[in-house]
Amino acid sequence: MAYGSVKVWTEEWDGVPVIGAEGEIDLGTVDSFRQAVSEAVGLHPSSLIFDLRQVKYMDSSGLGILVAARRKLGGTDPVVVISDQPAVIQALRITGLDRVLKVLSEPSSYCRPLHA
Repeated sequence: MAYGSVKVWTEEWDGVPVIGAEGEIDLGTVDSFRQAVSEAVGLHPSSLIFDLRQVKYMDSSGLGILVAARRKLGGTDPVVVISDQPAVIQALRITGLDRVLKVLSEPSSYCRPLHA
């Protein structure tokens, strides 16, 4: 993965849409992340999972997309973030998003890949 780039993909775990990313999510790379989230939210799922275990950095533009997804989905714990990356965890903690999003360090029985 090149510096200042992001790779975004979508998949499904147990019927729940998952948006995965690798690299850096910032103002310069956020468009593909935003597009994937918009498409997933447009399907009106009951919940949404973000697999950010390979994201090394996320700025406020990426955090804003997480907030917007939660707002659009509503409900209790509809947005799950999976990450053990210090920069992502720190950004979630500093902004207080770790209190409004379900944050896991790895997939659990709550959300797991079908192939795991």
